[in-house]
Amino acid sequence: MARSERESAIRRPLTAMLGVDSNLRVLRTLVEHGGLLAASEIVRRSRLSRESVRLGLLALESLGIVAASGSGHSRLYRFDDNHYLAPTLAALFKAESNRFTAILDAVRQSAAQRPVFSLFVYGSAARGDDGPDSDLDIGLVARADDLAEAVEGLREALREPAERLVFLPNVVGLDFDDVRRLARDKDPWWENVKQDAIVLSGSRPEDAVSFQEALHG
Repeated sequence: MARSERESAIRRPLTAMLGVDSNLRVLRTLVEHGGLLAASEIVRRSRLSRESVRLGLLALESLGIVAASGSGHSRLYRFDDNHYLAPTLAALFKAESNRFTAILDAVRQSAAQRPVFSLFVYGSAARGDDGPDSDLDIGLVARADDLAEAVEGLREALREPAERLVFLPNVVGLDFDDVRRLARDKDPWWENVKQDAIVLSGSRPEDAVSFQEALHG
């Protein structure tokens, strides 16, 4: 089997900058921060190992896209916005961040005017450890009489934004009795949902129990 040929660093610098996971994550961390960071802080923010951050910083500094100041433990790093590719890279990371915001907005808007007590995202996407094939898990809590219509309406409304923004919505609906049962049984799935949930509209999903109790005195 033929080996891959080495690419020109001067003609194709993006291969070296973005073709390695640690380089990409270190660079994203510095771009998003916009200022000086110590290596230990880059480790914390990027969730990479110390060695991965060290190698990433060495590579990016050699390419001129990261600048460093100080020495030893006081050495600090920043995204070098004077680099020729800096504006394009900054715009790329901004678009990446804006996409997730746009996805959440699309879910929120698709559920607008629907009788939903709680609308939330949960699971791997909410935790930030989803993969390329992961669904976007969307939960909603509604009255039993409204649940089927709310779920089907949301699924239908999400068809266009899901195709445009490239995500896979997985809508799960719960009524108030479902929430009460899950809470009573301390269901593991439900415990994870409560921990992970990013609420997009309405109340937190677990508040459905106290809300129902208040309604019935």
